Amino acid sequence: MSLYIGTNYHPHDWPKERWEKDFQLMKEAGFDTVRLGHLCWDSYEPEDGVYTFEWFDQVMELCVKYKLNVILDVSMHPAPIWVHKLCPGCNVGGKNGAPQAPLRRYMDDVSDPEYQKYALRFAEKIVSRYKNHPALFAFGLCNELGAGYPSYSEASKKRFQKWLEKKYKTIKALNHAWATQRWSRKLSSFEDVAMQVNEYEIGAPEAWLDMRRFFSDGIADFITELAETVEQNAPGKAHTSNHFAEYETLGFDYLKTASGFVDYPGIGFYPGYGNRESMGFWKTGSWYMKRIAETGKPMWCIEFVTGGFGIHHAAMGMNRMYAFWCLLHRMQMMLGWTWRSMLNGEEQYLTGMLNHDGRPNENYREYQWIASDFRKLEKYGFPYLPQPEIAVSYSYDSELMAAYAKMQYRMPYSNNLAIAHRILEERNLDYNVVDLHQMTEQYQILIIPGEIVMDHEQENTVREFVKNGGTAIMTGYSAWVKETGQVFDTSRPGNLTDVFGIEIVGYQRTAGMEVSEKEEQKLRRNPANGRELLKVREKWIDVDYYEQIKATDAEVLQREETHQIPAITRNRYGKGAAYYLFCETEPELLGEVLDECCREKSMQSVVTPQGVIGRKIAENQYFYVNLTGKEQKIELPENGYGVLQEKKMEDTCTLQAFDGELVIC
Repeated sequence: MSLYIGTNYHPHDWPKERWEKDFQLMKEAGFDTVRLGHLCWDSYEPEDGVYTFEWFDQVMELCVKYKLNVILDVSMHPAPIWVHKLCPGCNVGGKNGAPQAPLRRYMDDVSDPEYQKYALRFAEKIVSRYKNHPALFAFGLCNELGAGYPSYSEASKKRFQKWLEKKYKTIKALNHAWATQRWSRKLSSFEDVAMQVNEYEIGAPEAWLDMRRFFSDGIADFITELAETVEQNAPGKAHTSNHFAEYETLGFDYLKTASGFVDYPGIGFYPGYGNRESMGFWKTGSWYMKRIAETGKPMWCIEFVTGGFGIHHAAMGMNRMYAFWCLLHRMQMMLGWTWRSMLNGEEQYLTGMLNHDGRPNENYREYQWIASDFRKLEKYGFPYLPQPEIAVSYSYDSELMAAYAKMQYRMPYSNNLAIAHRILEERNLDYNVVDLHQMTEQYQILIIPGEIVMDHEQENTVREFVKNGGTAIMTGYSAWVKETGQVFDTSRPGNLTDVFGIEIVGYQRTAGMEVSEKEEQKLRRNPANGRELLKVREKWIDVDYYEQIKATDAEVLQREETHQIPAITRNRYGKGAAYYLFCETEPELLGEVLDECCREKSMQSVVTPQGVIGRKIAENQYFYVNLTGKEQKIELPENGYGVLQEKKMEDTCTLQAFDGELVIC
């Protein structure tokens, strides 16, 4: 298989006379792919039903001339102003329901049926026109669907009421699910339902959770319909998407819906140029892995960092290092965002590969370097497509519940996935992110980090996994809440007390709490945040929250030394084992338990020094990436040949700052 490298280009931003010069520079850089067409619907359809594709025909012909594969984005978000005029429901409604002017991109309600009528009509036109074009490589399903704002408009409210009626069937069932007997909130009909946000407050957790699910379904249904439109009008053509399911103000439940629209998983990869030991870096990596999920296909990074806002260029080699990181995590394609630094608009200070004056800069030269490396590496075991034996669960509902109840769940839910990613990354272990509602592959180890919301389907997945010989590792905070958003009225963890052989009888949180002088003398605190330091296995861990575990059938493997309460338990259930950790997801504790489970399962990985990651990507092929700004030496399993350095290596491989190497042994 090939590796693809290129850029994102916006010909509608530049004079026609400049186009050929830009494509020539792309080819000189060693590029083979370019993404076109995004964010410019009204350049193709300036008014209702009037199409001006002729200018873009010239662009596509230039791509043929310079042998550039085109990822053609089906641009429909943001919508043109004329669409907003014709479709008032397309306007996002503010908290009081009033329509908000589309001042910037992504201020569209893509769930609006009238908007969708125009958007999908345009999709059919552009897909049909270019599906057989010799430059066409794949289609993109719009740009960053999921980014934007929820709409609380009257039209959105009516759709929400119908969504609830379809889900609950009767108002009695809705009243029960939402616990409306609390504080006299009983509803007489579905027409009584309001949007669960106004200028003063947000609704109760049960109702708010359903509203966010409604928004999620609206976006997911639209992107699925868009995928179907592409597939019907261009059968057999590949497609991808840099959707933004993780967008904080909106987003959607990607894992629940991915099977309906994902062909090749895609992402905009922006890890930043800060500390690779930071939560932000681990979180970016965990999002990346969530996009791959269980697709079994390589990642297409259809946007990839070049410079940054206020950063002309990072340390030379850092973008290359990120490219190598992605190759180790199943990437096949990277397209830099963006080609030329923009002269205007929202991203005019985001540096591209060309300066504002159109001349190549250090970003261009570094991408040229990466392109040369790709040509060498693609002859070997890339794209790397492992079959992981470890899974990490993710729950969109838990993400929402943690965001709602921050007084209880003080650690952002996304940190759970990021910490799990970190400990697996540090151990050079491959994994998949899974939805417990629909886990399809076979694994030996399943990590369930702080999964707050747990319904019967998720419970059954865990139960069957352990019963059939798998090892589950669950951390504190898990299985607090039913699918309705109501707290379990049974012992925790949820309905899995028999699988884990424990009951949670209480929990503790001492940061900011006054305790007696006698009690305070027993405690050790982190002076930086006042949180309690707990000692497990001779190591101090800094936690905000920990649980009091009653072991019913489970074996207590380790106690916390200060309080002498169970910290790690293990229950043999069926053919497998279920571990429970007493605090929120914490890297030291989770890492140690994972190490034990890997040893028990005889699972091995490539050994590297701290700051270097590596994989055996094929028989006798080892790929290493130095994430640090200092020289690193790696002990090799045997003598070999460095493909990028083009030299023999005996015993060790030396990597310079931000360097990478494929060693053939």
